Amino acid sequence: MLCASPATAQRIEFKTITPQWSFKPSKGFVDDAMAFDVTGQRFAYIHTDSATFLDVVIIGVGDWKQQLKISVPGATKVPASLAFSADGSRLVFIWADTRTGKQGVELFDLSKGGKLITSAKDASTIALVEYKGQQVLSVAKERQDKRGNVRVSVSLHRLADLKRIKRAKLKVGVDTRIKRPPLRVLYWERGHLSLVGVRKGKYDRKRDVRRPDVAIRWDILERKQLWAQEPKDLVKWNRAISFRNNHSGANSFVHVGESLKTLYLVDRNNQLKAIKTPVKWRLYEPRSLKQRESWDGNTLYFSMTIDPVNPEAVARKKADKERADIYHVDASGKVKSIGRIFTGKRRFGWVVGKGRFAYLRKLKGFGRGGKSVEIHAIGAGL
Repeated sequence: MLCASPATAQRIEFKTITPQWSFKPSKGFVDDAMAFDVTGQRFAYIHTDSATFLDVVIIGVGDWKQQLKISVPGATKVPASLAFSADGSRLVFIWADTRTGKQGVELFDLSKGGKLITSAKDASTIALVEYKGQQVLSVAKERQDKRGNVRVSVSLHRLADLKRIKRAKLKVGVDTRIKRPPLRVLYWERGHLSLVGVRKGKYDRKRDVRRPDVAIRWDILERKQLWAQEPKDLVKWNRAISFRNNHSGANSFVHVGESLKTLYLVDRNNQLKAIKTPVKWRLYEPRSLKQRESWDGNTLYFSMTIDPVNPEAVARKKADKERADIYHVDASGKVKSIGRIFTGKRRFGWVVGKGRFAYLRKLKGFGRGGKSVEIHAIGAGL
């Protein structure tokens, strides 16, 4: 393997950046779930001790003043996600029950001081999704019968009051097949609104051959086929499908290849594309990939972390400092830098909003939450 010589190896530069706002609690911690509203003018985070209190705090972006604090009932809940509704009138809090593996949701009215409107629980997965151009909440429940078949129930709820607007059921056999349409299920898409499966290729009598299998996207709610095609490059397509094992529910995602030398973008139709970051790939720790997809599946961000003992640092015989680089990748595979932050050798979390991003500095020796959260302008550290 070729390595850079000490004369040509470049040292990673680190700019000292000051956050526009930060919060470090004197007790408890800042949990992982956090969110900006669609305008980027409000930011919500969770302050909790996981035992006696769980508060959702909303601040104004710019004046950095607290606008609202919502005390969520049940401090032992583990937050899974936090989101403002698209119109900004509601706050959606999705939580997990670590004992049962189930999820619950609570809906708060921000126009009425964070009043709890309603709640639901005991779901397999809960997610904000797009349905017919509207933002709704999907609640999916799975139950396995004595024969090993999985009975799936999916319901959509409007965000005004969680009133149900659509519901569908489906039975998936122990062999992962469904009867109507006759498919072998490969995976579910976000919110269980649709699934992707394979239909056995039809027999071509003229050529006396069986045609290749057909990939199909099936809308479970409308009971109709959304898309179907014979994969042009079956090897690539199957490879993209195998990557999805690590990205449940994602429409599009980025994935580090098996050799750890290539970063791929996989789109909703399982087209596989190698992409490049502005920073040399060999400087990154390939297993450090983190990513976030927007609720509508139209926006994808990811981050990579500089490996302190990357090949160029080794050539210089001096380790680099660890740095998190946050990126946006569009549908064409073009990668754009969002910001760079020195990690202080701590695990981290982040979320990107309009014009800014929030960065959570994780606790050491604890699997959840952080010691502080800070907000930076897009472009910080570049």
